[in-house]
Amino acid sequence: MQKRMICLLAAGLMLSGSVWANLLTNGDFNTGDLSGWWTWVPDTVNQSISIETAYTYDSTPNAKMWSATDGSWQEMGQSFAVAAGANYVLSLVYNATDWANAGINLKYWDSSWSYVGYQWIPLLTPPNSGQWTSFVQTFTTPAGAAYAEVKFAMGGWGTLYVDNVSVVPEPASLVMLGLGGLALVRRR
Repeated sequence: MQKRMICLLAAGLMLSGSVWANLLTNGDFNTGDLSGWWTWVPDTVNQSISIETAYTYDSTPNAKMWSATDGSWQEMGQSFAVAAGANYVLSLVYNATDWANAGINLKYWDSSWSYVGYQWIPLLTPPNSGQWTSFVQTFTTPAGAAYAEVKFAMGGWGTLYVDNVSVVPEPASLVMLGLGGLALVRRR
């Protein structure tokens, strides 16, 4: 029995290593392109979404959203699978120049891709334009959610730089799942 429990615990630890992985593709943009991300730019003359290598956070590429128009928003996003009612941690670093109005829209969908809800998170312009700012926020998926979408949106005059974007399950949720699994094994 003890040998079986140790094997199950070892398997659980190996599984938890894969669970901790970033749920987003190319969140660090180190591929040098926007692979994994979809983009929407309504005014390609006055707006763009590209990869920046001249002005970086950690000497690696980052995403750059630029706009010289005040009227329309541009977006960059990615969808990923989630568990309903679970906690996740969204983290990134960003820099926004003066006049940039930017934020993160978290959208939720059920298993048939029907809309469930959303959460808007504003990204404030750093106190000193040109300064990279760390951002971390925990979010809980609503009941019925099977997919989530993290979408960066920017409007107004300015530039938004984004790097090292990750979404991972919250560690406390993983610990509770692990303890529940151990309790079931012990009960058997």
